[in-house]
Amino acid sequence: MQLKTNNIGKTFSGVNVLRNVDFDLKPGEVHALVGENGAGKSTFVKILSGVYTPTEGKIFLDEKKVNITSPIVAQKNGVSLIHQEPQSFSHLSVAENIFMGHMEGNNFSRVKWQDINNKSNEILESIGLKIDPKIIMEGLSIADQQMIEIAGALSKNSKVLIMDEPTSPLTPNEVGKLFDIVNKLKSNGMAIIFISHRLEEIRQISDRVTIFRDGDLITTKNINEVSNEEIIKFMIGRNIEEIEVKENQFIKNDEYILNVKNLSLSKKFKDISFNLKKGEILGFAGLVGAGRTEVAKSIFGAEKFDEGEIIYNGESIINNSPNEAINNGFAYVPEDRKQMGIFGPVAVEDNITSAIPKDISNHIGLINSKTVSKMTNDYINKFNIILTSGRQLIEELSGGNQQKCIISKWLLSKPKVLILDEPTRGVDVGVKSEMYEIINKLAEEGTAIILISSELPEILSLSHRIIVMREGKITKILNNKEATQEKIMSYAIN
Repeated sequence: MQLKTNNIGKTFSGVNVLRNVDFDLKPGEVHALVGENGAGKSTFVKILSGVYTPTEGKIFLDEKKVNITSPIVAQKNGVSLIHQEPQSFSHLSVAENIFMGHMEGNNFSRVKWQDINNKSNEILESIGLKIDPKIIMEGLSIADQQMIEIAGALSKNSKVLIMDEPTSPLTPNEVGKLFDIVNKLKSNGMAIIFISHRLEEIRQISDRVTIFRDGDLITTKNINEVSNEEIIKFMIGRNIEEIEVKENQFIKNDEYILNVKNLSLSKKFKDISFNLKKGEILGFAGLVGAGRTEVAKSIFGAEKFDEGEIIYNGESIINNSPNEAINNGFAYVPEDRKQMGIFGPVAVEDNITSAIPKDISNHIGLINSKTVSKMTNDYINKFNIILTSGRQLIEELSGGNQQKCIISKWLLSKPKVLILDEPTRGVDVGVKSEMYEIINKLAEEGTAIILISSELPEILSLSHRIIVMREGKITKILNNKEATQEKIMSYAIN
């Protein structure tokens, strides 16, 4: 199926977020959409999939004009959206999830379960997924849930598949399996829109790339005719400077602010020992499940360790809770932004000041709104957070701006030790560059930073030293001068 749009635009509360988008998608191609957070690409695919109705413009499928007014209408027209986080019913079976909304029954409205299970099995096998359609969804991996969503789209005879950052929660091995399925669908004539911030993935999987910036479609290029540097320049309107590890006055001395000795937690990690200086960025690398996040949570008091010792400023401490950790000078920016980082239906101002209730209230607990606004505005300006006002709900912001708000929240608590767990996951290259500047500036000011990241270029370009973990143990500590991607991976998997 061929998809075309003409002059698509969208306005929210009088603000144009998408303007004059002319786009085409061919059968049997993977067409990547890229752009900074808030550039308009997600708004555009939500229009194609019926989540939003366009303010202006037309959509054509096989040269026939269609009005896509809801996701159900989109599906009836052969257009399906695969979300970044799988939209599944955990208490139902795989087959029920695949055929949700279009189970065929007989005259007495009874579902033909044998037929449903058999058809589900056929679809799953067609995309190379060996899984029993009768098992319950709960407990399946994110990757399997995503594949089942794809199976659901195939059960509806979808001809256009939209994948909105599908690789964000996946391991490299799972990404490879997903790409095998995408290539199989492509060879069968499926037209696929693929959204990702990872340029290496886009180069690997897509035929063409369309770049959005500030609500406008900037250009469409064949992927083999445009470099990564050109894509970035189209995305942000400027060149990105190379980030290099920056030395500072604090890391030249031998004084450690944090010493972790033989920390262990049953079935999670064992004998973790390291030290951390003021102004040092200590990177933690390793595969998903290596235990990095669990170590960070134990230091921060979000999990209880079984054995070991934490020495902070020369004294042995135990953070019995995150609140105690905050009072001791620790801060933790979590990996899961939506679940642990923000209060979605709450104003930006209230999110940013949520970790310092004593600093924004009087002796009887009444919040001073002027203090809240002033503190918030300082960081909105400092970090260039894009929003309409401090009272805007944080869930309405782009992912990159939400992440800046989370970091602002923790910096207001004036931490001495800042733990960053996947701080740039799901943000574009422009916001990444800003994040790197923020992290380096904090280190220059003396903040000790633990940086957990699955992106090796990020670890290598920021960290003074790198700890590599595998299966809950430290396998190597490298300094930045000797570290390479190849070395890190060899210690992460061998």
